[in-house]
This record gives sequence, C-alpha cells and structure tokens, in this order.
Amino acid sequence: MAAKKKSLKKKSVKKSAKKASKKSPKKSAKKKSVTKKATKKTKKKTAPAAASRTTGPVVSAQRMFNLAVMSETVSGPGVAASLPQHVMKRGQKAFIVTDHGVRGAGIVAPIVENLEKAGVKTFVFDEVSPNPTDVNVAAGVAALNRFGIDGTVVVFIGGGSVMDCGKYIALAAPNGVDNLHLAFAPNLDANDRIDFGTLAPKAQASKPGLPTIAIPTTSGTASETNGGGLITDTLTNPKVHRKLTFSNPTVAPVAILLDPTLTVGMPSRGTAACGMDVLTHAIECYTSAGSNPYADALALHAIRLTGQWLPKAVANGSDLEARAQMQVASHLAGRAFSSGPLLGLVHATGHPISGQLHQAHGQTLATMLPHVMRYNRDVVAERYADVGEALGSEHDPEAGIAAVEKLSATVGTNKRLRELGATSDNIADLTQDALRDLIILNTAKYPTRGDVHELYARAL
Repeated sequence: MAAKKKSLKKKSVKKSAKKASKKSPKKSAKKKSVTKKATKKTKKKTAPAAASRTTGPVVSAQRMFNLAVMSETVSGPGVAASLPQHVMKRGQKAFIVTDHGVRGAGIVAPIVENLEKAGVKTFVFDEVSPNPTDVNVAAGVAALNRFGIDGTVVVFIGGGSVMDCGKYIALAAPNGVDNLHLAFAPNLDANDRIDFGTLAPKAQASKPGLPTIAIPTTSGTASETNGGGLITDTLTNPKVHRKLTFSNPTVAPVAILLDPTLTVGMPSRGTAACGMDVLTHAIECYTSAGSNPYADALALHAIRLTGQWLPKAVANGSDLEARAQMQVASHLAGRAFSSGPLLGLVHATGHPISGQLHQAHGQTLATMLPHVMRYNRDVVAERYADVGEALGSEHDPEAGIAAVEKLSATVGTNKRLRELGATSDNIADLTQDALRDLIILNTAKYPTRGDVHELYARAL
C-alpha cells in the first residue's frame, strides 16, 4: 500500500508539472536556462569538494569483522555502586586488582565497603606496576590462590595496566601458571617478519579464566573491551625488557562499569597521555589492513570526541562532561579495534619504548604517531584526510597529520624520544622488539628493519 501511494503521488506531481509547463512555456524555458547556469556554477564550485570527500580505499562491506557477545556495559556517574549485584550474578567473592595510586586516591575503599555490606568477601591486590611485569603476575597468582579461586570474580579497578595484569592473573591461576608461558613470544624469520612457527605460547590454557569485571579509572587503553593485554618480561633478558601479548576470550570482562566520577582525580599529564592513546587506537584502527565498516564508524566518532573533549579534560580535570565524553571515546575506540582491525605500527614502535625505558604507554604513542602517519601517508592518504576532517580541519592528509600534531602540542605530549630517556644506542633494541610485536601484523604498510630504525631516528 505504501508503495502504491508513493507511486500515485509521483504521478500526480508529474501531471501538475505538465499542466504548469503548458500554461507558461516562456517562464518554464526561462527557469530551465537559469537552472542550467546555476547548475554549471554549482558544479564548478562543489565538484572538487565532493571528490575530496571520497573515503578511500573503499572498505568492502564483505570485510570480516567479529562482534562476539558483548559484555554488559553500564555508563554514568555513580554506576560503580552497582558492582555488588554484578559480582553476585557470577560468584560470591571478589578478588580486586588495582595499583597503589588508585588505592591511595581513595577510590577502592568505598567500593570494598559496598561489596562487604552486600555480603561479598573481598581481597585487594595492589602490586601492579605502571607497565605490569611477570613479577606482578607471580605475586597476583599467589595472592589469588591463597584467597581461593572457587566462586571468585576478579574485579579490575584502574587503568590499562591494572586490567591487563588482572586478566592474565585470572587466566593463569586456574591453569596452574604463575609465569608468562601463556603469552606469545615470537621470533623473526629471515625477512624480519613474525615467524609463525615460533608463535605458540610455551603453555596452553586448558581451563577457562575466572569471570572478570572492569571498572576503568582512566580513559585510554580500553582494555575492558577484550580478553587480551600486554605483560613485560623482565626475567628472560634482565637488560632488555620485552612486552609480550596474550589473548583469551574467557577473561574478557563480563561486565563493564564506566563511571566518569572515578576519573576526575587523574593528573593532567596522565589524562593527556591516555587521551593520545584513545586517538591512536582510533586512527590505527581506521587505517588498519583489517578495517571494517563497523569499526570505521566507531573510530571516526572516537576521533571527533577526542579532538573536542581531550583539551577540556586536560585543562580542567573536574569537568565531568569532558571526563564522561573521553570515557565514551576510549570505549568506542576499544570496541572498534577489538572487532577485528586491531592496531599497527604506532603501537608496535611504542610498546618497546614503554617496556625498555619505563615510560607511560600513551606518551610513547604520542611521540611515534606523527612519524608513523607520515610513513603510512602514501597508502592511506584518503583515510588520513578523514582524520583531519574529524579533528575539525580540512579534508586533506597533510591537514590530518598537522591536526594530530596540534592536538598533541595543546595537551603537552609532543615530546621527542630523547625526552623519554632514549639515545641512539637504544634504537637497535627498540627496532628488534617493534618487529617482533604481534600488533604489527595489521599495520597499513609493513615496514622493513631499516624503516623502523629510521622512524626511531626521526623521533629521537
């Protein structure tokens, strides 16, 4: 019926148009000529803009992406108070993983009190370093085993380091592991690419991890959106620490509580670094070799939100709206890359800096991002133009890179590699670890050893 009505409407419109043209042929001809002139003028003005907006390369809607059953996600001021009900759906005890900073800020105590009032037995483990290590894992597994794994839910209260460490502990304890044998530690082949023959971890998880719940206190890593993470190996080579990747869907959080009130106490420097992590997630996801339509939409919006709200969150940490918007941006970017695209060369080059030089993850990304963007420019120029537009600049690849640099300068993360403690002597080891990082596999343009060395040299 609706289709017929539309058809009849169109016919009646056509008839009335014909009548009008019969009544005043001169006026009609005049209108046509005016319309033609206007159209020509408009075409001249709008054609270049229309062409510049074409996003390329076009991502096929047939491109695979993975939307696994999503966790229960609750967002808004005060939602952390609902933790007891989420724990009691999955168990009777809560093993809380956090760090000294979050605990010292007074965030953990009221949450523990709330759990205990509800009859949930709790234990707080706070021995997590800014870049979590195998030593942290061993201590956490020992503490969890003493607490008892039966009926236990592992709750993360903190940033990416806490969430990554907590996930690994939740996986390792039920599997009788207290080291990094569940993580990937691949070597390189003769072409300086990941040797898949060396990819398998030393141990396999035969049992699922414990259920986990995430309460992020930073807006950056989006570690709450997946079952993977990074742990630094300090024991294999005590002189050169290496970040190792792990992944297991059974430790992806079953519930996520995004409470912006828990992020307001974060210092401006940390807020800025975390915000640049959000931006890098979104840009790398959008330009990934594995990009897909679902991820594209989320990534572009995360870029828009970051450009608009990060400077405000850095300038005024008590701005709850800015904090909430950045928390959403972080989560969207995480959902985007976790759907299949993963990340790329910025993360691959950033991880060794934080692992070897003990620098904040987001800061290392901010340092490497413009250099990698210039390296990738020839293969994803149109996508970098989209980034520029999303950041409020022109739809142009160079404008996109410049907008990223401007935002980094505004929030104070535009630091050289030497400002992070590196010298030219570090470049060889940094390059080796960047090439061995699994995150490099979906990068827009696969680099040679010389390319990576040159990127670090330019950033120095």
